[in-house]
Amino acid sequence: MSKFKGILDAAKGREPEPEPENQSQETESQLPEVQQPEKVELKPVAQLQTEPPKRGRPKAKRSDPDYEQVTAYIKRNTHTAVKIELLKSSQNGEKREFSELVQDLLEQWLNLRT
Repeated sequence: MSKFKGILDAAKGREPEPEPENQSQETESQLPEVQQPEKVELKPVAQLQTEPPKRGRPKAKRSDPDYEQVTAYIKRNTHTAVKIELLKSSQNGEKREFSELVQDLLEQWLNLRT
């Protein structure tokens, strides 16, 4: 009998069915033994505060207020060729993102203008 059977019977106004005794004894014998959890060593608060903080994921450009997402139209062939060259250079150990390349080129252009 499920643990909700009595609630269902009460809601329908029926008398709850008695649970067969031989079935309850079988289920008790089939239950696995509960293992006691191992004791955990507790560290004092002062020790926890002296440990260096764990390093998480680096901040993404999307959540960095110094970056702004912009849209620019460039020729499809140019975009494809640039992606291919960036992939080739990443195989040589020079990992560079498309946005980093655009940022560098725009900064160079600005430097030439001033």
